[in-house]
Amino acid sequence: MKRKGFTLIELLVVIAIIAILAAILFPVFAQAREDARRTVCLSNVKQVGLAMAMYVQDYDEQTPTILGPRGSNKSYQIDWYVQLYPYVKNMQMFFCPDRTEYTLDNQGDTCNDSYDYATGTRFNTEDRCVGYGYNWGITSNTSSGLVYGRTNTSQWRVNAGKPLAALNSPSEMFAFGDTGDSPRYTICVNYNIQYYAIGSPLRHGGRFNMAFVDGHAKSVLFKGATWTDGSPFGLPASQTDADMYCDNPDSVDPNVGMTCRNFVSYIYQNSKFWN
Repeated sequence: MKRKGFTLIELLVVIAIIAILAAILFPVFAQAREDARRTVCLSNVKQVGLAMAMYVQDYDEQTPTILGPRGSNKSYQIDWYVQLYPYVKNMQMFFCPDRTEYTLDNQGDTCNDSYDYATGTRFNTEDRCVGYGYNWGITSNTSSGLVYGRTNTSQWRVNAGKPLAALNSPSEMFAFGDTGDSPRYTICVNYNIQYYAIGSPLRHGGRFNMAFVDGHAKSVLFKGATWTDGSPFGLPASQTDADMYCDNPDSVDPNVGMTCRNFVSYIYQNSKFWN
């Protein structure tokens, strides 16, 4: 009795079909995983935005103030997420699934940048960086975001929070969003992709999840760009969306000597997109 089997040609055809199907399906599976991570991230950003809305009601409608050590003070920076933590009580809310790095430079920055003086412990004890940044303004040298420009004491660098009454349209102003910044954790365009290689794809396919001052959240398309000195900038694809960094787009930012809207235009005129 003869046994029947596959011929070599038939086996090769089957293998070729499997390879074709794998080539088609694997990118689909990868995209599905990325969509899931982006959805988790958006949910986190939404929760952080709601925490911000509760915080300002408890603190006389004032946005969080950021403190950084100065002079002989060698303590850790007191960042925004430390102040919002009591409103979420879950450190995992501050981590983006697509941001996993924790050693960012040759100084050994492990992202443990904020310190709890009440308990004597670090807030971020995870081996990863916080995934979201606070709106200090479109760049770090402005005063048109949710904090005023920096002032210095003998022991502290202070970026004071603003009253809600100073914000022109809370529903159209960024509060937090995806960032690659550390250790200050901002969404300033000169920091938000500072550790990306020039030309590399951005997190979530460039769909950065952003929370707004009024508590709602949505994804906003960002693109990678280079500034005149070659440094990477992460800019909203639409210049109009970039106005949402501004407390009042048509008021003069004293730190840059022009209106926030005009400063946004200046940045776009001097940036070159790479994607």
